[in-house]
Amino acid sequence: MKRLLFTIALLLGVANFEHCTLHFGLGICAQAQVPYGYCPEGAKTEELSAMGIGNKSGFVQGMVLFDPQTDAVLARMKGEKILGVRCYLRADYKQAKQKRSAIQASTGTPANLVRTTYTDFTEGWNDVLFDEPLTIGDEPIYLGVQVYETVGTPYPLVTFAEATVSQSCIVNLARSQWEEYTDRGTLLVSALVDESLSAEFQHAAYAQNTTHPQTVAPDADFEGGLYIHNFSQEPITSLEIAMLGEGAKEPTLKTLQLPEPIPALGSKVVSTRLRAGLTEGTNVTWTATVTRINGEAAQTARPGTTRLYVTYDDFQRTPLIEEFTSQRCINCPQMAYFLDKALEEYGDNYVYVSHHSGFAEDVFTTQPDREVLYFFGGYANEYNPAIMYNRAILEGESQVIQGVRDMSPTPYLEALAKAYGMPAMAEVNVEEDGSQVRVYGRVARDLVGQQLYLSCYLVEDGISVDKYYQKGMDDADAPADLADVFRHNGIILHYFTQEALGDLLTVDEGGRYSIYYPSVTKEGFGGTRRRLVAFVHKVDKENMKENQVLNATQTLLDADGIGEVQSSKFKVQSKLYDLSGRRVTEPARGLYIRDGKKFLKK
Repeated sequence: MKRLLFTIALLLGVANFEHCTLHFGLGICAQAQVPYGYCPEGAKTEELSAMGIGNKSGFVQGMVLFDPQTDAVLARMKGEKILGVRCYLRADYKQAKQKRSAIQASTGTPANLVRTTYTDFTEGWNDVLFDEPLTIGDEPIYLGVQVYETVGTPYPLVTFAEATVSQSCIVNLARSQWEEYTDRGTLLVSALVDESLSAEFQHAAYAQNTTHPQTVAPDADFEGGLYIHNFSQEPITSLEIAMLGEGAKEPTLKTLQLPEPIPALGSKVVSTRLRAGLTEGTNVTWTATVTRINGEAAQTARPGTTRLYVTYDDFQRTPLIEEFTSQRCINCPQMAYFLDKALEEYGDNYVYVSHHSGFAEDVFTTQPDREVLYFFGGYANEYNPAIMYNRAILEGESQVIQGVRDMSPTPYLEALAKAYGMPAMAEVNVEEDGSQVRVYGRVARDLVGQQLYLSCYLVEDGISVDKYYQKGMDDADAPADLADVFRHNGIILHYFTQEALGDLLTVDEGGRYSIYYPSVTKEGFGGTRRRLVAFVHKVDKENMKENQVLNATQTLLDADGIGEVQSSKFKVQSKLYDLSGRRVTEPARGLYIRDGKKFLKK
């Protein structure tokens, strides 16, 4: 194909073969084009993610917003033309004849299509021109790709997963509705413009904080990941950014000497200290603008605006992991096995509870186990095994409940890292003195007056399957040592609150609370360890996004529920590397790589 294109280029007298563009699948050279967009051209495979329908066939569309109102580069190009789209596909889509694969453009809204050019896509990068160029005006322009996904083919839409630029991942699955995904990365979609217009974005770059939302103190430095995208053809070795947090009167300037140059049209995430604004709140703006590149004034480009949780109440997060399981569930032991492996590798605090409900109740089932089933959205959707973290919809997920992924610790480690990185909005402590259980702490001041709930359990671990059976222990696909290591853990023996889903929490004007419950004596199931577990959370059976656990904690007891209180921390030494791949032995707060995954050190 390249030889054919080169021959056609020679026949047409085109000197620069690299600018030949695939159009309707034919090797026809058009005027020279260059890409303009917010995604990298040369991202590594491990930095990419994918989106699609997955469980059925259907149309998949993805778009990126190019808005002259917010993007200074687009504003400078008003009256000029967008010639087409550069996009990345994970597989070939030879669907032009069926009018299934195409590049598209909309104005005003994603649904207002004004250009559709049908084409055959090949795996990798594709440059496709519109039948008629689109003039850049005052209206927002959406550019993207459409393919028809079939069951068994790879998810077609590809994103740079390290950073999500606002309005850069707008997706319509199965032609149902357009939805912006704010946690899936940036679609590998760029605008193709005439090469002469590259002067409008040479010596320009984009920067934004990547570790959002994160909890930071007002008017103070914080450790963050900074996503930098190079619009131009020249490498970037240093740059100056102007940081403006909400409430600040003037931006704070910071110069970064990059450990490695950012290549032409490339991107990089670096860990550095950033400056927060003055305004407190759970969702306040923070903006970065690149002002100088390689020591010289940069052309004005789109600012990178993200949001932070800014508060003086900067609490340490302890994730709450809740598993739905049952003695009668054949697949549950294997999920527990790999979850345990992940918890062994995990390097910080966590609290684990199991709910014996959903697929089937058993001897361990308690009323809290039954009450939390509303997270499934109704009895018809209940299943085991399943898991939830902080009762939240994690970054990259679409619902609170998650089922079994691949049979390895990896998906659980990834979810744990996300759950750990969520802002903690409360301090929670629990202790027992032999006669009383006390739960005390403080919630963030901006949450005072909201409806918050407190749950407190007595939990038992280490219950042998010799005493209480478990299906699936001899499954043919089970790990060889499953029967040796599996125990019933996280069993709720008693809930201290009057309501199974937790009691309404009363706090003073400073957010402080202190609740006492009488100690209990329980026979239990002959386990090897007991814990007091407490967590502050929200309850909303209609809106799953409003059920987040603000924070959790636990105190370890001996098997009889009395005796010396132990530390609730489970620490595992794990090697940390910075984002440039250097080993870190004494990490400051910030973003690192641990076990091949991103990890936020708070």
